Amino acid sequence: MLKRTILFGLCLVCVWSVGASALAARVAVMPFAIYSQDDLAYLSQGIQEMVNSHLLNRGVQVVSPADVSRVLKGRNAANLDEQAARSLGRTLKADSVVFGSLTKVGKRISLDARVVDVSGRKKTGVVYLQEDGLENLVMATERVAQEAASGEAGTGGGPRIAEIKIEGNDRIEDDAIRRVLTIQVGDPYSESQVAQELKAIYGLDYFEDVKVDVSDSPAGKVVKFIVVEKPVVSQIDFTGNRMVDREKLEEVLGYNLYTILKPQDVVASVDNLKNLYREKGYYNAKIDYELEPLGEKRVGVKYKITEGSRLYIRNIEFLGNEFYSDRKLRSVMETKTRGILSWITDTGILKKDALKTDAEAVQEFYFNNGFIHARVGEPQVEITEDGIDIKISVEEGPRFKVGKVDVAGDLIFDKEEILDELKIRKQKYFNREIMRKDVGVIRDMYANKGYALVRIRPDSTEHQDTSVVDITFQIEKGVLVSFERISIMGNDKTMDKVIRREVEFDEGDLFSAEKLRQSNINLYKLGYFDDVELVTSKGSADNKMDIKIKVKERPTGAFSFGAGYSSYNQVFGMVSISQDNLFGTGRKLKVQATLGGRLDEYVLSFTEPWLFDRRITAGFDIFLRDDEYDTFNRRGSGFALRGGYPLWEEQKIRLSGRYMFEHVEIKDVSTYASQAVKDLEGTRITSSLAFQLKRDTKNRNFNPTEGSDNSFNVVYAGGVLGGDNHFVKYTLDSGWFIPTPIEDVTLFARGKIGYATELKSDGLPLYEKFFLGGINSVRGYKWYSISPRDPATDDKLGGEKMLLFNVELIFPLIKSAGIMGVVFFDQGNVWTSDQDYDISDLRRGYGAGVRYYSPMGPLRLEYGRALDPYSGEAEEVWEFSVGTFF
Repeated sequence: MLKRTILFGLCLVCVWSVGASALAARVAVMPFAIYSQDDLAYLSQGIQEMVNSHLLNRGVQVVSPADVSRVLKGRNAANLDEQAARSLGRTLKADSVVFGSLTKVGKRISLDARVVDVSGRKKTGVVYLQEDGLENLVMATERVAQEAASGEAGTGGGPRIAEIKIEGNDRIEDDAIRRVLTIQVGDPYSESQVAQELKAIYGLDYFEDVKVDVSDSPAGKVVKFIVVEKPVVSQIDFTGNRMVDREKLEEVLGYNLYTILKPQDVVASVDNLKNLYREKGYYNAKIDYELEPLGEKRVGVKYKITEGSRLYIRNIEFLGNEFYSDRKLRSVMETKTRGILSWITDTGILKKDALKTDAEAVQEFYFNNGFIHARVGEPQVEITEDGIDIKISVEEGPRFKVGKVDVAGDLIFDKEEILDELKIRKQKYFNREIMRKDVGVIRDMYANKGYALVRIRPDSTEHQDTSVVDITFQIEKGVLVSFERISIMGNDKTMDKVIRREVEFDEGDLFSAEKLRQSNINLYKLGYFDDVELVTSKGSADNKMDIKIKVKERPTGAFSFGAGYSSYNQVFGMVSISQDNLFGTGRKLKVQATLGGRLDEYVLSFTEPWLFDRRITAGFDIFLRDDEYDTFNRRGSGFALRGGYPLWEEQKIRLSGRYMFEHVEIKDVSTYASQAVKDLEGTRITSSLAFQLKRDTKNRNFNPTEGSDNSFNVVYAGGVLGGDNHFVKYTLDSGWFIPTPIEDVTLFARGKIGYATELKSDGLPLYEKFFLGGINSVRGYKWYSISPRDPATDDKLGGEKMLLFNVELIFPLIKSAGIMGVVFFDQGNVWTSDQDYDISDLRRGYGAGVRYYSPMGPLRLEYGRALDPYSGEAEEVWEFSVGTFF
């Protein structure tokens, strides 16, 4: 078949030939040598005929193949060289000789040709071409003919191209057209070549028509391409689009305003618009268009849209399900039927990609509940005038229980130690998802011991008679792997050492998956990066592994200002200049001023997180704070020196200390204030030393989803430290973030207890005692409103004992924007030193809120309702704050 195709192409070339011209110059084309595993001997003379035909078409005289064959006398074309070619050329009275070879390897062909000047006065021309497929042979031989014809220009060859002109183009530049031309000034003129160039220009798709005009000049042929440009789309109009904005329609058109009109693009745009309407539930939408001339080479496109009514999913039905009801299966799907709020939420709109994913989710649900042979068919969608019906066929098959669970192969742990970690053992029915997670558990156990290339294959044995499946985890530990090279990428500002010191392993250490995971968490918690990726790759040997730490830096310096409202501080303004990664060293510097209705505060802070390149935190704060209480004002100014050190790094246990010196002035005491408040008037000095033992395993500082934050705090004031206030205050605080079975939903539970005692009479001032109420403790009660009170004045005096419990359910509201929702239940109370802790006496509140990490810090808007308000207390409280969450 291929042979007939090539020969047919040869015949066509011969037909295109215009016959030999009676010119003085003569070219002799030899048969070509053929090198191929296929039988292509027929191409030896075939190539000779094709080159001859191309030469004749260019007006070049050729020696007939019969005369060439007679002179060769059976001589092998593969043995020809330039000297032999000149000898043959003289015998044939030719001016030049063409010879060469064709090589075919696979589909690739190589054509190697030589054009030899018989007189020896001209340099031998060389043509070497590679193409894919024999179908490109005709084009390759034309290049050979072009070289041969060019070589004969001085000896009476055909006419040359003297000039190439472009006319008729206004918007399309000449260069854009000339870029597709292969002919150049000086090339031999060829009608077939010019015809190919005309097709190439038309193929640009910019022109309605392309013509060519060829004229003679003293220097040769003048080739003029005359184009007629397509009109430009200068206006796009839509009518009938009530439910979809014009901007959305323009986004999916597939072409833009002021582009060349291409009819195929306009036709395709109709389908794009229909798809957009289908995504929004308008399955019966009809879209027509018309083109309107707007002047010379300008056109408008008008779309007429008939949207029709919006169609919702009215029914999702399963066929063949016996064990699970339709309702249960629908619960695992993202696709839902129409609901009351569908007009807002788009619930009930058919999204085919989501529906396909849902079918896979239903099948996975069966797999995870013992139905290991379950099959879920492709959803069948029926669209009617009234709505959309979906039917999904199900083959449940038998339900398999979990039988014997075992591990085998390379065991580096005691078998029972591994089995104790596997959750599949505790499942009544087979669960593929839990089995997968157990594979990960075993892999992590081995990887933490250096076996990074461990392979775990869960083999299952089904017992059809009892519907039981036994599972054996086959383990191939591989070789011990160590970290070879740690490289860091993407840190334009942050120093390498700032990143390296957060990495839990060094070069040469045994591989550890846990250390990799913890290093990733450490780097995220720095707050310097939008993204952190630890990429593993093979090192210089099978037992070596390289680590690339790829980071994407975020801005860590900020100048922010703003205004807002909080329940405690009322209207406030804030100005802050901060740098959390000073000069890329990881040091933190912050200057902040807050001015509000009840609180004015000025703070200068500096923190060195790695003192002496060790995990020793050091820093200082200088502060001035004015607080307005109900019956007095308090001004405090002073400084604090801070430090911290990890006691047990693997357990994330850290010891911190702080010395604080504060000068306190109590003024503007109300005439009606309690005597305990009046006794505070004047100045007092607090010199205190605080210690904190803290264990923080949260996976991130803001919006954590797992881990805990536990701390024990002791504050000692006065005594050997001097000052006017003498007391000791203890607090124990424990908060836990617990992932729930619902994706991205986290349960937070917190308990806090406090106790304070004075070391001298009047050594524990009111402002150092415990208060509750407000957004950071028991919500639903106003700030500091939960407190023992003076029976005579009802002033809040604070207490020496405190108990607090918080429970929250945190979930995403707008996940892409980082906006979270929360529902909560709080309870707590404060007692005096002569009262006992009393769980039955806790004040309780509940509510809901929204959280967002704004440029000014974590933002909270929460509504709380008191369950047991006292007489005169508000039953509900709206609270707003910008600052650190508790």
